[in-house]
Amino acid sequence: MVNFQIKYLLLFILSFSCWLGESQQKRNERQKDKAFYKAIAYAEADDYERAIQEFKIIVQQSPDFVEAYLQLGLCYLNTNTGADSAIVILQKGLTQLDVEGQTSFLGQDMFMALGKAHQMALQPDSALLVYEALNNKVAVDDFEMKQELAQEVSNCENALIFLANPIQLTIVNLGKEVNSRYDDHSPLVNAFEDVLLFTSRRSTNKLPLLQDGQYPEKVYYSTSDSINWSKSESLAVFFKSLEHESGLSLSPDGKSLFIYRNDKEGKSIYVSYLENDEWTEPVKLPYPINSAANETHASLSSDRSTLYFTSDREGGYGGIDIYMSKKDARGQWGEPRNLGASVNTPFDEETSMIHPDGYTLYFASEGHNSMGRMDVFYTQMDADSIWSIPVNLGYPINTPDDDFFFMPSLDKSHAYYASARFNDNYGGSDIYRIEFDSAFEGELAIIESEISEEARQQGGIVRIMVTRMTDKRLMGDYRPDSKSGKYTMFLEVGHEYAIEEKIDEQVIEEARVNVTPKMNYQTNKVVHSFEEIKMTPPLKRAIVHKTLKEQNEIIIETLEEEIKQLERAPFYTIQILALKRKPLFASMYLKGLDVDDIQTVSCKDGFTRYIYGAYIGYEAAKFRREQILKLGRYKDSYVRLIDEIEELRVVE
Repeated sequence: MVNFQIKYLLLFILSFSCWLGESQQKRNERQKDKAFYKAIAYAEADDYERAIQEFKIIVQQSPDFVEAYLQLGLCYLNTNTGADSAIVILQKGLTQLDVEGQTSFLGQDMFMALGKAHQMALQPDSALLVYEALNNKVAVDDFEMKQELAQEVSNCENALIFLANPIQLTIVNLGKEVNSRYDDHSPLVNAFEDVLLFTSRRSTNKLPLLQDGQYPEKVYYSTSDSINWSKSESLAVFFKSLEHESGLSLSPDGKSLFIYRNDKEGKSIYVSYLENDEWTEPVKLPYPINSAANETHASLSSDRSTLYFTSDREGGYGGIDIYMSKKDARGQWGEPRNLGASVNTPFDEETSMIHPDGYTLYFASEGHNSMGRMDVFYTQMDADSIWSIPVNLGYPINTPDDDFFFMPSLDKSHAYYASARFNDNYGGSDIYRIEFDSAFEGELAIIESEISEEARQQGGIVRIMVTRMTDKRLMGDYRPDSKSGKYTMFLEVGHEYAIEEKIDEQVIEEARVNVTPKMNYQTNKVVHSFEEIKMTPPLKRAIVHKTLKEQNEIIIETLEEEIKQLERAPFYTIQILALKRKPLFASMYLKGLDVDDIQTVSCKDGFTRYIYGAYIGYEAAKFRREQILKLGRYKDSYVRLIDEIEELRVVE
C-alpha cells in the first residue's frame, strides 16, 4: 500500500515538475516576446539607441533567437557609426541558421542586411560576395528579390569606381555657434552668404521631447561677418505649433523661404516672406503646386519665375519625381511639367535646388549611378530646355548612406552640407562647409534694380526679360517684388545682355548691360546697381533761347562732351553670317548690302564671320539691322560689340 502511494506520489511530483517546466518555458517565451516587441516599438519610434540595448539583452538571454539578431543589426545600420557592429551581429545571426534556414525568408533578409552593412562600411567588394551568395539562394521566380539584388550590385559597382577616385576637398564644421548635440541639417544660404537658415531638432522650452530623444524640427538662423557665424537663434514664426516644420530652400535674394509641413492634405509646401526684417506667417502654395499627392521640396529660380518641386503625383516615372512650373503673364503658376526620364527614375528624386545661374539643378536620387540610397547629382539645362545626363558628385560627398541636401555657393567653388559621419560632429548630424580644391565653372555678377516710374504708374504685372546676346538665349524672366518693385539679377560674367521691362507684351523700357569678369561677385563682393552700369542712348540737346555768344559756348561745350562720349561709347556691328567654311561666291550671300560696309573676318574658332558697318551705340546698330531685315533675308543676323569680333580675329 505504501509502495503504491509512493509510486503515485512520485508520478505526481514528476507530472507537476513537467507542468512547472512547461509553465516556466511558456512564461519565458511570453517574457521574450514582450521584450522583443518592446524593442521593436523603440525602433519604430526611431529611438535606435534604446532599441539596441533591448535587443542586446534578448540575444544574450536567447542566443538562438535569430530574428533578434536581424533586428539588432538593422538598428545598428540606422545609427551614424554602427555599420561595423551590424556586420558582427548579422554574421553571428547567420551562424544560427542551417543551410535550409539560410534559404528561408528570414535567412534571405539576414544576407541582404549583411550586404548593406558592408556597403555602409565602404566595403563594396565584400558586399558583392554576400549578394552573390544570396543570389544563389533566391528562387528563380522571385523576381522582386532578384531585381533588388541587381540594384544593390549596381550600387556596389558604382561605389568601387567612386571610392577609387575621390573628389579632393576640404570639409569644415561650422562650429558650436551653429551646430548642437541634436540633428542640425538642411543648410540654406542667400547669394551673399551672410545669412544661414537651417533646420534643427534641438531642445527648447517650447517644444516637447519626442520618443526618439529629439525635439520637433524647427527653423533657426545665424548671420556671418564673413569670418565667423553668430550664435544661432530660432525664428519665432515657426514656433506657433508643435509639429515638424523644416526649411526646404531660400531664394537667392534671401527674401522667400520655402518650408515643409505635414497638414491634413498630406505633405505640403509653404512659403514665408521676409518683410521689414520679419518673416511672415507661412502660406500654403496653391494648386497646381500642392495637390492631393505629397509634395516634399521646392526651390525658386533667381528670376522668381520658375519653381522646381518634388511630388509623388500620378503620371510620374515612379516614386517621387521632380517637376517644374513657370509663372504666366498674370503671375499665376502654370501646369507643372515633369523633368523627364533624363532626370527622374523609377526610384525617388528629392531636394531639387536650382542654382542662381538658372540652368544648373542639384538634386538627390536613389537611381542613376548611385552608390546606394540617396546620392547628390547635378544636371544642366541647354538652350532647348533639355536636361543633360545627371552627374554624380562623387565620394566623399556621396556615400552608400543617404546624402540628399547640397547647397552650392554662387560660383560653385564651395557648398554647405549636413552629415553625421565625420569625427568632429557635436552629435547627430552637423552642418559643414565644403571647399573644392579645384573650383567649378560659373562666375556670376549680382545686379540690383527696380522697375521704372512709368511702369509703376501704368500698373500691371511687370516682367524683366533678360537675353544673352552672344547666343540670343533668354536667361531670365524676372518678376519684381509686387510691393517694392525691386529685383535682383544673377548674370554670368563675360557677356552682354539685353534687358526689357515689359507689361503684357508692351515694352516699357529697354537697355543693354555688359557684364565683365571684373564684376564677378565672388571676387570683389560688390553688388552692382543697374542704373550705374546700363548703357543708354546719348543725351539729346535741349533747345533754349540764349545770346549768340552763349549759344556758341554751349555748342562748343556740347561738342566737346559728345566727343568724350564718342570716345567712351562702345561700337557695334551687325553680324550677317558665321560660316565654318568660306564660300567661293560670298557676294551671292550678301546681295543687297553695300559692299563697302562689309568686312570678312577670319576667327580663331575656325569660323569666317561677315560683319556689316560700325555704329556708335546699340540703338543705331539695331535700327540699321531692322532696315536690312526688310530685304527678306538675314534673319539670323544680330547686333554685337565690335570688340568681341576683334578678340576673335586671327592676327596675320
